[in-house]
Amino acid sequence: MEASVTSSSERVPHIEPLFDDQPFVASYSRLTRWFAKSDYEPLLEYTLKGVAHLDQPTVLELGPGPGWIAIFMAKRHATMHVTGVDISDEFLQIADKNKVREGVGDRVTFVKGDAGQLHHWGEAAFDAVVSNQSLHYWDSPRLVLNEIAHVLKPGAIFCIGDDRRDLTFAARIAVGLGKWFLTPQVRRSWMASIAGCYTAREVEKLLDDSELKGQWELRVFSRMVFAQGRVSALPANSSGFNATG
Repeated sequence: MEASVTSSSERVPHIEPLFDDQPFVASYSRLTRWFAKSDYEPLLEYTLKGVAHLDQPTVLELGPGPGWIAIFMAKRHATMHVTGVDISDEFLQIADKNKVREGVGDRVTFVKGDAGQLHHWGEAAFDAVVSNQSLHYWDSPRLVLNEIAHVLKPGAIFCIGDDRRDLTFAARIAVGLGKWFLTPQVRRSWMASIAGCYTAREVEKLLDDSELKGQWELRVFSRMVFAQGRVSALPANSSGFNATG
């Protein structure tokens, strides 16, 4: 049964088994290449502006899926290198194909990994960390946010975007109409995904409970939220990564 487009007061976590299904992933990639492009823009603009002063910025993306954000960033910044970390083999395969097709295969790398285990990169490794439509899939958001705090260089930026469960009335109308332009499987996945997202206030609480506390701001749109900020220094307990959620 398909989830309704309502602002549910109770979060229903979403686990999408089709992320390992090749036909679904291929369809998702084609649709998000065009229909979701405007959704990426706040994240792209913030990140590109934040690293514009750097000659060869390094960016880490968590949950890149088909890879469009990493690809779009690399196409708009000629010397940027983006590393995308995803747990889905099918998404990694199609993201690799997409980056080659778009001509940025030499500056975009996709690897298999867990967003909650970033310590092998070491502390202060990246100029920016970004993520879109991935936050609500993290088993332990606090753990991932702490990992993000550790891999960011002092003065580096982060931007985490996601749908919000507390959709405004206008957003519910837009989603209710827009979903019919998607395939049935992608449509059902998106509706279940929204039901598993956090409200804007819940995102604030997650950030305040993490090592990014005091270094973020939240941009709230009718359908999405973007948590962004610039870290001023290494986390207080920078001798090691937080291993608990």
